[in-house]
Amino acid sequence: MKKFMIRFICAVIAVCATVLACSHKFGDFPFKRAEHDYHFDESGYLKTDNFIFKKNDDQSISYYGTNSLYGAYLAGRVAHLRQDFDQASEYYKIVLAKDPDNESVNRSTYVIYALLGDIDKAAPYAQKEIDDGKKQTLAPLIIAINDFANGEYAKSRQEVKELKDNVFKNIVTPLINAWAYAGEKNEAEAVKSVDSVVKDPALTTLKMFHKGLIYDYLGNKKKADECFADIVKNHATDVTFRFLEIITDFYVRSGDKAMARQISHHYNDNSMLAVLLAEIDKKIEAGQTDQKAIIDSPQKGLAEALFNVGTIYRIANGNTESAQVYIAASSFLNPEYEIAKIALANILEERGLLKEANRYYEQVNQNSGSYFIARIKIIENLNSMKDYKRAEQNIKSLLREYPNNTQLLSNLGNIAASMNNHKEAIRIYQRALKTIKPNDVNNWPIFYSAAVSYDHLGDKKRTEENLLEALRLSDRHPNVLNYLGYTWLINDKNINEAVSMIIEAFRQYPYEGHVVDSLGWVFYRLGEYDKAVEFLERASDMNPANAVINDHLGDAYWFAGRKNEAVFQWQHALVLKEDSETLHKPLIRAKIADGSVENKVLKITDPKVKQDLDDLKNIDAEW
Repeated sequence: MKKFMIRFICAVIAVCATVLACSHKFGDFPFKRAEHDYHFDESGYLKTDNFIFKKNDDQSISYYGTNSLYGAYLAGRVAHLRQDFDQASEYYKIVLAKDPDNESVNRSTYVIYALLGDIDKAAPYAQKEIDDGKKQTLAPLIIAINDFANGEYAKSRQEVKELKDNVFKNIVTPLINAWAYAGEKNEAEAVKSVDSVVKDPALTTLKMFHKGLIYDYLGNKKKADECFADIVKNHATDVTFRFLEIITDFYVRSGDKAMARQISHHYNDNSMLAVLLAEIDKKIEAGQTDQKAIIDSPQKGLAEALFNVGTIYRIANGNTESAQVYIAASSFLNPEYEIAKIALANILEERGLLKEANRYYEQVNQNSGSYFIARIKIIENLNSMKDYKRAEQNIKSLLREYPNNTQLLSNLGNIAASMNNHKEAIRIYQRALKTIKPNDVNNWPIFYSAAVSYDHLGDKKRTEENLLEALRLSDRHPNVLNYLGYTWLINDKNINEAVSMIIEAFRQYPYEGHVVDSLGWVFYRLGEYDKAVEFLERASDMNPANAVINDHLGDAYWFAGRKNEAVFQWQHALVLKEDSETLHKPLIRAKIADGSVENKVLKITDPKVKQDLDDLKNIDAEW
């Protein structure tokens, strides 16, 4: 069964075809992505005629100034465009307190809450829209889920009854109705509702699974066994890890651990799932007949259904926004559902909502098999938000539980390097390297990171040693090729090999700004300034905020006779932050003052490298 997960995905894609055939657009969910951004000054402030906004360290926006309606709306809009949903919802609430009939803000408010899984907070605003006669798709769904969470099953069914969208009629509404009837102990209607889900071979396992769950919840163990046994026997390739977890749990509670083991071992040849399957095996052995079922309430049952729908939409045409609503609602209905939390956090990460993603990663239970991964993701997100202190605190806390974990030590070293504490970074990298096995190819990034820190400290010998080891272990990774080649180039060392490495990196990563910059610098060092300008301009387009690239472009402009543009680029380089710590700022100021720029022109002696460079001179302008 090595391919069973891949086959499941194929089955889901088949469902997606059905879904997309039903609706080109998923209901009328009003999702809008930011098309532009507001620009803050270097101190983090945006000032208008009447209002002041401050960008905080965690990238949220605070509003200062007049307490006017327009001010609160503008503050909310700025936060919304920056996808700082927590801040946006707070400001929109202020607007609605002063202007309760503002339909646009009311709708934005409940959409934001729904995206974050705060269905109970979204409900009053969704109800306001319904009361005003604007009964569209998302608002009734929010009310239905909130009613369901409160045990008002009949009301929940009534809310979705009027939704005519094919996707709801064929998939979503029958599943909501099924679990609502289960909540009322009406087995016949519950099963009938599951059976009314659109007939599609790819949905057969999903339907059988939810019938089994409903039978189990209502105490009909015989029928539940029939459903689960049918899945294992006839649809084994459609079984996900979650299905496996729930089905084996059923047999443990039924007193049949042998069956549970047999089902689990049916999939134990899949090495990718070895860790997760080991977790299931542990649960089987520790399980008792009187233990609580994983799905022991209608709310948890509907959470499974909504998660299933969300998973389909996540794969279907990249419909991330609709997937986010369903998976967020799943987490709301079942706060113990860690798979949903992690899936939602993943979606939030994909959308750049790192603070919100961490909110869900932090909810993963310490006893969960996903706990370590979730903590690592929190740390990575804090790093991305440049919240290095909190990232460091999280790593040190985790290191108390996993004291010699290579990944944690590597991440801790990276944080020290990010704060320009390269001596401390090297100390930590050395500690990390003591934990690794010789020739472990997965650990080349540690050697690479150590090389970068040695480079910042001016230790050329150790920089080169670590880069060469990283190059060997990584099978000539483009980033390592580029860094080592550029290092040799600026030190006038191994010129032919350095240029060859940079060309090799470029052929693998032609759209990476740092690699393109290195190739542009090759042409600059060879005195071919027009060609250098061509590549360095492209590098600057790719990384416009990089100080070193702008400095390089200024030098190329100067020798190409474009001196005013050169001065502009040098001035620009002085105010940019990315890679600014590697700039020789007094030298740049001297260049601006009197054009004090020199270039010791190099020569290539290797015929093959010469030919490779000639080929690159004729490269298509659009690459």
